[in-house]
Amino acid sequence: MSGSDLKALYLAHRSEIQDYLDRRLRCKETAADLTQDTFIRLSEQMTHTPIANFRAYLFSAARNLFIDHTRRQAHRKGKPMDEHTAATFEPATPTLEQAAIAQQQLAALNAVIENMPPPCREVFLLVRVEGLTYAEISQRLGIPTQTAYSRMVRALDLLKHGMAE
Repeated sequence: MSGSDLKALYLAHRSEIQDYLDRRLRCKETAADLTQDTFIRLSEQMTHTPIANFRAYLFSAARNLFIDHTRRQAHRKGKPMDEHTAATFEPATPTLEQAAIAQQQLAALNAVIENMPPPCREVFLLVRVEGLTYAEISQRLGIPTQTAYSRMVRALDLLKHGMAE
């Protein structure tokens, strides 16, 4: 995955990850630090293993970083975690409104992907769903690596503009 792909993921998910952490930590600075650490973990993990669902991975990594941070803080203060803090480790359940908004966003995302030109859509799905590299896509489709990259850039641009509407 290229730096531009990581940047796109950061721009797409940073605010929701940071909000998730801020709600639990009640400290914007620490939430921002742990958000950065979350994306560093993502970057490191992507070099070892393909990630099927980036959003799920990000929330899982953020939750684990939150747990580690809270345990370190409790250890420094010399006291065990209280029940309230332990309860915050449970994943947040979305409200009905949040679920409805997520469904609408997913439908809009699917519509944008379906309306992409077939070559762009194909490369986009191979990268984002199957986790292939541009070199692997090049071999599979019999196209130059740069063409696979260019199609992905075009797909991301279409996605960005389509979701902005």
